[in-house]
Amino acid sequence: MKLMSLIAGLIIASPAIAFEQIYIDRLIESKVCHHCNLSDADLSGKDLSGSDMSEANLKNTNYSGAKLVGVWFTRSRVQGANLENTDLSISLLDNANFTGANLKGADLSYAKFNFSDLTDVDLTGAKTEGTIFRGVKFCNTTMPNGKINNSGC
Repeated sequence: MKLMSLIAGLIIASPAIAFEQIYIDRLIESKVCHHCNLSDADLSGKDLSGSDMSEANLKNTNYSGAKLVGVWFTRSRVQGANLENTDLSISLLDNANFTGANLKGADLSYAKFNFSDLTDVDLTGAKTEGTIFRGVKFCNTTMPNGKINNSGC
């Protein structure tokens, strides 16, 4: 009985498994990855335009320099992701958690951030022409002009 309790405890305490290649393959082939786990994946430089990654675990994913035009990140967990110099124009980023993400130099033109969490996000140099920030949580957020926004803390 003690052995079973120990094994159960170790399984529960094990760190979460990062991305699985099957999810990356599915995303690249079909442009759909609902509820999938891409945490810690390296998707830098990829063209994933038009993809639907709604409700996905995208924590610490590297999208640096990727083309993500018109992507859906609705209700996704994007904490700590690297989106530096990424093209996210006309994307739907509603109810997503971007806490600690790097969006330096990203093209966010005409993207929609409705009710998303941008706590500790760096938007330095990001393009925001036509971007909608409705109901967004700004807390220790570095805005495109370099100023810190704490309006939502």
